[in-house]
Amino acid sequence: MSDSDHVEIPLIEGFNHALLGCIYEDDGTPLPCYSSEVVMTALRGKGMTEDEAMSELLKLTEGVPLLWIHPLEIA
Repeated sequence: MSDSDHVEIPLIEGFNHALLGCIYEDDGTPLPCYSSEVVMTALRGKGMTEDEAMSELLKLTEGVPLLWIHPLEIA
């Protein structure tokens, strides 16, 4: 893939603020990386319970290739 090639990748509509960047698969296809914490916080902020937010998240991302970035706690 050259620098001038543009590839459109599917994103989670309404959650661009949670997009952290991307990684590239072996074939050069970009894979968007999202903050799971930001997405879940936003869904809970809409009045959803943790279970409802997770259910909504699964619906939003069905069939969307992506990578979740989770918070890391170092003890």
